[in-house]
Amino acid sequence: MPSDSDIETSLRPTSLDDFIGQPRVREQLQRVLRGAKLRGGTPEHILLSGPPGRGKTSLAMIIAAELGTSLRLTSGPALERAGDLAAMLSNLAEGDVLFIDEIHRIARPAEEMLYLAMEDFRVDVVVGKGPGATSIPLEVAPFTLVGATTRSGALTGPLRDRFGFTAHMDFYEPPELQRILHRSASILGIALRDDAAAEIAGRSRGTPRIANRLLRRVRDYADVRADGVVTRAVAQAALEVYDVDPSAELDAGRVPELSEL
Repeated sequence: MPSDSDIETSLRPTSLDDFIGQPRVREQLQRVLRGAKLRGGTPEHILLSGPPGRGKTSLAMIIAAELGTSLRLTSGPALERAGDLAAMLSNLAEGDVLFIDEIHRIARPAEEMLYLAMEDFRVDVVVGKGPGATSIPLEVAPFTLVGATTRSGALTGPLRDRFGFTAHMDFYEPPELQRILHRSASILGIALRDDAAAEIAGRSRGTPRIANRLLRRVRDYADVRADGVVTRAVAQAALEVYDVDPSAELDAGRVPELSEL
């Protein structure tokens, strides 16, 4: 049986045309990628900011797919030492996309190494210690860095300035979430009525990840209590079971976290 992470992966859009919502970001990013293709080079480094669940990882995967290159994934907390980053950079092929999630949490030595890699596509690896230490320059294949952060204010100025394109992921509107829910329901084989999609979308805090998780929990309820058909009444009953407040606003503290639903 597929895990929740496997299901989430299957629901991710695979192209900019399939990506629902964030129209301004999508249009701007499309121009960046098309311009790079016309020039026959790599796009400028890209920074995506916004709360969790808004599609930053999906966009990173789409960027690599649109460019026809490989995607390498890591996270800021995983890059504790400069050597960790150097090893990853040295394994990149030309045109690869390197995705660093929560990039504001990258360790300072690795961040300082990243500056040179982003600008000049090389890193200086220090061999040895003390007075006998030697700096060896290492060439890095031209690549595109996609950084994602939930706290753009925590980024240092020098790192932020090295990104050529920055975008903030906004809350999704209910009609956009309804389209996402119908797309997910089609992939998962869920019989989802329009009024049920509207009910779920209205309780999803403007976040696709939450909408999809609620959809899966409502499906479980519908399979047991309603022959698998998700109507508005079924959605309301299921969401009540999971204590999802129908009157909660986007930032209301009463809306429960859904990571364990």
